[in-house]
Amino acid sequence: MNGVSSIGKPSRIVTSALLVIWAGIHFTLGEGLLARLPLVGEFFFVDSVIAIVGAIVLIAGLRVLYLPVLVYAWINYLLLTESRILPAPILGEPLPAINEYVIGTFVLDIVIIVLATMAWLTSK
Repeated sequence: MNGVSSIGKPSRIVTSALLVIWAGIHFTLGEGLLARLPLVGEFFFVDSVIAIVGAIVLIAGLRVLYLPVLVYAWINYLLLTESRILPAPILGEPLPAINEYVIGTFVLDIVIIVLATMAWLTSK
């Protein structure tokens, strides 16, 4: 086994774990938002379920779906970034720039993108 292919499985496993953590954060946020902003809370729930599906894809080794998981990770990162600068979809105003959820999610998004890229590039 060469060095490149030996990082594929660990990157898939760590990415899967991080996607589950990401989903947990967003389930918590969705629950908190459900009463005030039902549509946003429901979006967070659906997004969390997609993250869990992505984790299952990586754990199961469904290589044909690695690229969609990577695209999903980029979309989440870009949506998080965009909603801090421009008016957030649905709400019509930029969201608060800094809080513990935003910082944690930015870090998770970047690490997930890097590891998902590694998993995709090293898949056979």
